[in-house]
Amino acid sequence: MTDADLAPRVQRFLTAHIDSIEKLEVLLLLRARTDRVWTAPAVALELRITEASAARRLAELKTGGLLLQDGVAGEAFRFSPLQSNDAQAATELAAAYAARRVSVIAFIFSRPVDRVRG
Repeated sequence: MTDADLAPRVQRFLTAHIDSIEKLEVLLLLRARTDRVWTAPAVALELRITEASAARRLAELKTGGLLLQDGVAGEAFRFSPLQSNDAQAATELAAAYAARRVSVIAFIFSRPVDRVRG
């Protein structure tokens, strides 16, 4: 599989926002379920990861402008990109991940080691 298997917009989005499969999974979960707010414990339970890791990924995605922190719950988040092109790129990424999972994973891990985490 090559980078050509992924649309340029998806490649740019991955490069800008995603440095691990775990972060990708958290993003896709929140993107798929915009009908609710998500806390670290809920994400951890759904994805079978630690609460600390879920909290870290949620904070990173919020800092990246992809999540909105819920004002009522405080530590709850929902998918709400600041940039409309990020919303479209995330939609394309979700489709690419469903259809060409190996290409997406290979792209993430093909980046320099210091940029890729767990």
